[in-house]
Amino acid sequence: MAVLSVRDVLAFHKLDRGMYDKLVALGTTPEVSRNVVALFMWLELIGVDVIVYIRSNPDHYILLRLAAEAESILDCIRHDTPPSDGADSSLAIPLTASLVNEPLNLRFFYCHRDVAVRGITQILDGVGTLIFDDYLHALLAEYEAEAQAAEADARGRAKAVFPMLPRELARPYLPRVSPTPEDSRSMFITFSKGFPLNREDIVEYFTEKWGDCVERVMMEKTTTSAAMPTYGRIVFTSESFIGLVLNGKQLVKFTIKGRQLWARKYEQRKNPI
Repeated sequence: MAVLSVRDVLAFHKLDRGMYDKLVALGTTPEVSRNVVALFMWLELIGVDVIVYIRSNPDHYILLRLAAEAESILDCIRHDTPPSDGADSSLAIPLTASLVNEPLNLRFFYCHRDVAVRGITQILDGVGTLIFDDYLHALLAEYEAEAQAAEADARGRAKAVFPMLPRELARPYLPRVSPTPEDSRSMFITFSKGFPLNREDIVEYFTEKWGDCVERVMMEKTTTSAAMPTYGRIVFTSESFIGLVLNGKQLVKFTIKGRQLWARKYEQRKNPI
């Protein structure tokens, strides 16, 4: 089997990158745009031809409608409770639902949220590392512009002199085999004063929602046995879980067994947890 180069992968996913660029240009944050496009790509894998429909209907309005429905799906798989009967009809995602013959609604995504999240994170951790890499796309655009200019100059000549493909684009595409550094896969968490959570509760909460996604949980080291921790750190198995949890927000709140947990992206401190 021939080994694909980075350029080959970028060329194959040009439409996916185009959707991302268009969403960002229309005011959607890069984080949300990445999640939306990755969801589109996962929907294609399960037979919901969102990208095919967008290709056939290259209109800003269509893309924005489907992106809004994608955000509703992403919000649904983050929630702790299933959609109510009133919101659980295909009317919540009418355009997406119209692309399949079988009934499709938000409850479907809620019931299969672990599968959805696993599929989305695999895309983000795989080809997504290339699709959403601004540097690689800038290199590709520069190379293609130079190649087109060389081809135009060569018309009427015996031989065209094309630019050399940058090594970053020529290298083989190899899926990531090792996790990113722990800090980039971590969320800093705090608890309401006097209402801490234990490690087991936190792991159980995220595992029930999204499957085996937590590598470990660390808690504040207290000075006495009576003192309760006020903060901690969750290390996920993949950095992509952070993007799905936060979805472009600085701070999010979870309610676990009636107690509040606040989470944000972890930043290295002098005295890290």
